[in-house]
Amino acid sequence: MTRETDRFIGTHLSYFETMYGSDADPWQFETSWYEHRKYSLTMAALPQQRYRRAVEPGCANGALTERLAERCNELVAFDFVEATVARARSRMAPQPNVQVLEAAFPEHWPSGTGDLVVWSEVAYYLSDPGWECATSGLQRWLEPGGTLVAVHYTGETNYPMSGAEVGYRLDHTGFLKRVTTLDDQLFTLGVWQRRPLDSTD
Repeated sequence: MTRETDRFIGTHLSYFETMYGSDADPWQFETSWYEHRKYSLTMAALPQQRYRRAVEPGCANGALTERLAERCNELVAFDFVEATVARARSRMAPQPNVQVLEAAFPEHWPSGTGDLVVWSEVAYYLSDPGWECATSGLQRWLEPGGTLVAVHYTGETNYPMSGAEVGYRLDHTGFLKRVTTLDDQLFTLGVWQRRPLDSTD
């Protein structure tokens, strides 16, 4: 897949292709207690019982997608590694409200707008240009009053940003207001609400 994303993320596409090429579940989304607990807390942190339209970039094999589908009338999930998109599509095939695409974060946003964006372990891969692309897309797509949830591992990595820095940057994004904070020993989880258009736009 030809992408401009080498400029937008600090980790080359081949890293992800290699990881998924050698292991169908390299980060143990299916089996680890860390992941299962994180997913449960992510779902519990969503302030609305139900959402009209959601987007989940970096959906991987669909482990979190499956849970989000229960709370969304429509959910667009995507990833840019062909093999893992195929697994997510197979997993979500029984769910008619879910569309799984092969597409790139942060460039891709579904047409129209929606009221929920989920950044689960994806935003700390972004370079500075990638962050600008991601937040510009977020500002266009997320409706006033809509929800952004961002959850990221806080252990040592070689990614462009730490999980804490993602939260700091979102706190200083003018069209967002933080409404929830959960700082775990292993990850940080925040929920932000899109401010009314006339407050910043």
